[in-house]
Amino acid sequence: MLRFVFLVFLALNLLWAKENALIHETSPYLLRHAHNPVNWYAWNEETLQRAQKENKPIFVSIGYSTCHWCHVMEEESFEHQDVADVLNRYFISIKVDKEEFPNIDKKYQNLFRAFNGRRGGWPLSVFLTPQLEPFFITTYMPRGSYGGAENILELTNRLGELYADREALHKALEKFSHAKETMNQLPQPSQSSLELSALIKTALERIEAQYDRENHGFATGRTKFPEASKIELLLNIYKTTEEQRALDMAKETLLTMSKRGIYDQVDGGFFRYSDKQWEIPHFQKLLYVNAQMPLPYMELYRLTGDRYFFEIAKATVDAIERRYVEDGYYFSASDSVGSDGVEGTYYTYLYDDVFEGLKKEGLNEEEIEAALSYLSIEDMGNLDGELAHVNVVGDKAPARLEEVKAYLGKLRTTREFPFVDKKIITSWSAMMIKTLYTLAAYEPSYLEVANQRLASLLALMYVKETLYHQTIPGKAPTQTAMLEDYAYLVDTLLTAYQVTLDKQHLERASRLAHHAKALFCQEGVWYMSTQTPKVAADFDDKYYSSPLSVLLNGFLSLANLHDDLALGEESRRMLKLYGKVLVDAPEESASFVTLALRAQVGVITLKATQKRLQQHHQGFMQMDYPFLLRKSHSFDEYMACQLGICFATGKTFEAINASITKAKEEISTQPKKLKWGK
Repeated sequence: MLRFVFLVFLALNLLWAKENALIHETSPYLLRHAHNPVNWYAWNEETLQRAQKENKPIFVSIGYSTCHWCHVMEEESFEHQDVADVLNRYFISIKVDKEEFPNIDKKYQNLFRAFNGRRGGWPLSVFLTPQLEPFFITTYMPRGSYGGAENILELTNRLGELYADREALHKALEKFSHAKETMNQLPQPSQSSLELSALIKTALERIEAQYDRENHGFATGRTKFPEASKIELLLNIYKTTEEQRALDMAKETLLTMSKRGIYDQVDGGFFRYSDKQWEIPHFQKLLYVNAQMPLPYMELYRLTGDRYFFEIAKATVDAIERRYVEDGYYFSASDSVGSDGVEGTYYTYLYDDVFEGLKKEGLNEEEIEAALSYLSIEDMGNLDGELAHVNVVGDKAPARLEEVKAYLGKLRTTREFPFVDKKIITSWSAMMIKTLYTLAAYEPSYLEVANQRLASLLALMYVKETLYHQTIPGKAPTQTAMLEDYAYLVDTLLTAYQVTLDKQHLERASRLAHHAKALFCQEGVWYMSTQTPKVAADFDDKYYSSPLSVLLNGFLSLANLHDDLALGEESRRMLKLYGKVLVDAPEESASFVTLALRAQVGVITLKATQKRLQQHHQGFMQMDYPFLLRKSHSFDEYMACQLGICFATGKTFEAINASITKAKEEISTQPKKLKWGK
């Protein structure tokens, strides 16, 4: 008996010995690494002080829980004792969840881009002195030889020894001096001015230069991301100018994506990115992608009347509601790999298995062949040998297509769904709730769930006038909010007001907007967070719309809806200060370009009693003006207003609609100039 107790005690001690400091964290990504032999720490002041006290360089590894190459690097390297021995000997090793600390990720992604002249990605690997000065940066570090990259054992040994060599370290630090200056440099105010037509021309030309005319979408490399904000900008340009090529690029991209493998043809929803043909995705599903993509689909439906686009938006929302909600809260993402550790196996099929299964379902061979050919499920496969991922490749849907898709869905129910990161993130959840409210404007049955999701998020993450960034189920949040949380929550509350005309949404949006300005705008510069490191916010829309651009658009809306001219002035100031971005990189800052369009074309607010506004809700949605808001007031007539002036009144909806249509015509006949600088 004593021997048994001793063996149990020994086994428990061995188990405990494998735990590192990450065992005390809540992030699913950090907890995944809590049993690595690498002596990982979380990013905090205590860890940074430890590095200084021990005079050890810092290795920062940034990733997230559903990142495929992060998992590969863990399995190849961080789970192995020989790699751990080198890292533990030379470095203080820090794991960072990019979703928990987007400011840290942004700082070092900016550094990577400034140093290498291209974007980085995940995992991101940064080597710093104890004073946080960078001396090496890379992404994935292979265990063996891979694409000519130095393997992790050689690299970390070399960098550990380099730190001890003062002369070599000085040279390494010098290499980063220019990159650090570049990444911290603010765009200089331009002395020129740009007509509205020239702004639109520049943006269109830069986007068109990226446009893939064969497969549609925007790419200069091997992969494509959905880029919802860029598509929305194209639609905004079309609404402003009726420029057909803007509509064509948006429509072709949305249509092609909806038929290819970037979109889940069986369950609905979009994967994070894919190959250039949109056919084979990286099989992650992220909340923010599926929150933002339905918006341009719904807008295209509004503009064209083609119900197909609305159904894609609706199916995407429904997919998120089925898989990523628990107790009223949205989860952040699902992994690309299944329980077998192979990417995409939950979503893909073998031709023979599907063919035989459909025969048992009562379909004949001709019907099966027609459906599987239409869905690109062929005996040769299109992914890793015989596996096939569903793409719509036929022109005409076969007769029994829906039965076949239902069977494909049934097959998935026999498989284990990939890992879901149950982190609840305020910004991403707010994005999804905005989409729910937008959907409810078309189908009122979604309004109740939108109200419920908003109430749940506010109850959990907005406590005693303090907004929080993220948490996990069952835990009270402790990490205070970032700029992105305020930006997207303000945006959502403004959308909620537009749909419901409930004044409490407008009042809360105003309070949060002012709170955000007080917290994150310091000496005229906007920062991503109040936490260390303080990283300046920018206008980059690559993965999701720039939080700063979203917030500034919210400020402009509040200036129009709430007569808050101070917030409107801040939007105007930022357009002046950063106007150079509109010239140099409009294709990377679509949401900021949209702000410029709204500011120069002018937002029109339609005012009337709540009863009248709701009575003509559908008519309002079809009004021919690019940037419209609505606000309830007590006067028994319609009013059309812009900042500082109401330019038309009408006793009937038809009369005010005619006045607004005339204002649209004046956009092209009275060109305005966008000015910045002194």
